[in-house]
Amino acid sequence: MPILLLGALLLPLLQDPDKLTGAIDGAVVDATRDATFVGLSVAVAKDDVVVFARGYGLAEAEHGVAADEDTMFRIGSITKQFTAAAVCRLVERFELDLDENLDTYDVAFPVQGRSVTLRHLLTHTSGIPSYTDFEAWRRTGPLELTHEELLGQVRDKPFQFEPGTAFNYNNTGYYLLGVVLERVTGDTYSDHLHGTLFGPLGLARTRYDSNADLIPNRAQGYRMVDGRLANDEPIGLSQPGAAGALASTARDLVAWDVALRTGKVVEPATYAEMTTPYMLANATEVPYGLGLFLNDRNGARCVSHGGGIHGFNSILAHYPDAGISIAVLSNCENFSAEAVEASLAALLLAGEK
Repeated sequence: MPILLLGALLLPLLQDPDKLTGAIDGAVVDATRDATFVGLSVAVAKDDVVVFARGYGLAEAEHGVAADEDTMFRIGSITKQFTAAAVCRLVERFELDLDENLDTYDVAFPVQGRSVTLRHLLTHTSGIPSYTDFEAWRRTGPLELTHEELLGQVRDKPFQFEPGTAFNYNNTGYYLLGVVLERVTGDTYSDHLHGTLFGPLGLARTRYDSNADLIPNRAQGYRMVDGRLANDEPIGLSQPGAAGALASTARDLVAWDVALRTGKVVEPATYAEMTTPYMLANATEVPYGLGLFLNDRNGARCVSHGGGIHGFNSILAHYPDAGISIAVLSNCENFSAEAVEASLAALLLAGEK
């Protein structure tokens, strides 16, 4: 069916809450017929209002515990936009400077004679290698590591390129930003985000995850091994840090997206900077701002970030021209949250044509 005709048919759907809910639910249920599906958290916002939030499948498979809209999932690298926003808030208060060198902030990490700025860390252009690329990190598995132990895995590795000359997705950079936040505020990364973001914004189901704490209604992560469902591999939650250690719900994430875009987290000018592609030294743009990917998804302009961590994968996407935000969280690393998001985007964006 031509897109224009499909859009004409869907327009009444977008104007009728019951039909909209039914259509979204139907699209998600269709996607969950895949054999790798375990559980999902799904939410949609339209014109800055959360219009849909629901859990699907199982939060925990061994005891058959159902997922609901309050079930918390690990969100992996979606964490990075929270870290970026926390840094930008301190920049607005003149406590940090994006173009100041990392070593200004008493972070014990050797930059090998190079000028590495906070902006380089935020945009994955520092040239520092990512600790998650090395076998030494994989062997640490479930261990809870100190900053010194974690960063020690890469502190003596050669830079991949001169800062600002290339883009390479990098978890070390965001981990270091978490250390900077702790040095400047005197709080742990977890406490700082809770006190300045989660609490004030009412994100009651968002937190730094923990293997030790008892967290009601938290999803267990899974993977497929030889065609059968298995528990995810263990990981010490100190290790992803400010690069990927948060847990949340889809509802909280779309509410966060609305707050970030509407001046409740950072000033509008700061959000504009967060959503401006970084320019490399050779004048090449990279499709990444400050903690956010900037590109086309599903045929439309999009601000987004995905996340992947043992047993989980996730996506939070905002389509500014349509006023639509979609969050999908999966607790099986083999079941693609992005594929579900793509099906919902196709449905909802068609109604905007």
